[in-house]
Amino acid sequence: MPYFRTHTEINLEAIRRNAEAIKAYTGKRLIAVVKADAYGHGMIPVAEALYPVADMFAVATVEEGVELRQGGIHKPILILFSSLPEEAAQIVEHQLTPTVADWESASRLNVIAPTVVNIHVNINTGMNRSGVRWTEAAAFLNRLKTLERLEIEGVFTHLATADEADKSFVSVQLERFSSVFIGRRPKMLHAANSAASLSISASHFDAIRPGLSLYGVYPASEKPIALEPALTWKARIGWVGSISETEGVSYGLTYKASRQTRVAMVQIGYGDGYRRALSDVGEVLVGGVRCPIIGRVCMDVSVAELRDAADVSVGDEVVLIGKQGEEEITVGEIADRAGTISYEILTQIGPRVKRIFKNQ
Repeated sequence: MPYFRTHTEINLEAIRRNAEAIKAYTGKRLIAVVKADAYGHGMIPVAEALYPVADMFAVATVEEGVELRQGGIHKPILILFSSLPEEAAQIVEHQLTPTVADWESASRLNVIAPTVVNIHVNINTGMNRSGVRWTEAAAFLNRLKTLERLEIEGVFTHLATADEADKSFVSVQLERFSSVFIGRRPKMLHAANSAASLSISASHFDAIRPGLSLYGVYPASEKPIALEPALTWKARIGWVGSISETEGVSYGLTYKASRQTRVAMVQIGYGDGYRRALSDVGEVLVGGVRCPIIGRVCMDVSVAELRDAADVSVGDEVVLIGKQGEEEITVGEIADRAGTISYEILTQIGPRVKRIFKNQ
């Protein structure tokens, strides 16, 4: 392998196996969510790996949908959020499946479409960030039927609390969602994100929309099936030294040594997406040993206390997320230490971090 100061290794076969396991567990059609560069895993390679399993792909933006099409992905691609009226031409040109939640966008699509366009309608059942309010949804769906070039293929909602222990509001949302379709069921209903796919069978309807779980990360405490983490994040040692008692480390000298201490500069920083919030609280693996991050994480480098790590040299491998020897640092652990969520840790891994794709 060529030298990289920091890189991720993406196991594409693990992602495919996760998708197969989730699809088999639910018995529903799979809408594979590959937005935000497949949660930092690489959108085109991931979509190619999922092609035999996914019934449809889902992204957040028209630009992402176009990128998938240009990358050779020919299965249906759902844009999860409402598009701007100006994006209608791209949607038609690249045969994307738009989400419709307002009359203006629907009308524009109907005017410019040379043939019938499949659409999905987003129903706002309580998340209150987008969609047609559930009390107005039946009337809106009926009005859409007057637009002859639009075909309502699917209707969906977003669940706000599926990853929380208290599922009571999920029940409220599902009741609101189901009430829209009394006597008028469309071809495809979908509501289940990763958390709901794994823990709330009532949300499965006709299709599920897993994202995080495809990549082997559990969104909540429920773990009904085995998932394989697909991403390992590594960096290199760039310097090894020793500091005396009371000496400090990094900007602000927030860390002071309590004794003679071996330290190493790790070639990773917040410019790569390694969160500054991990200053003085993060850990990395060096030689199979957990070593704490000491001092502030810098833009390009961080400092680790070597502790019980044996002979360490410049160029040695450091694991930020993943396994080394008998130890493992998960993305969930990193997120907890940084005071955030796994989604943010994965999607913030920056472009300076090389992606290496593996099939194993």
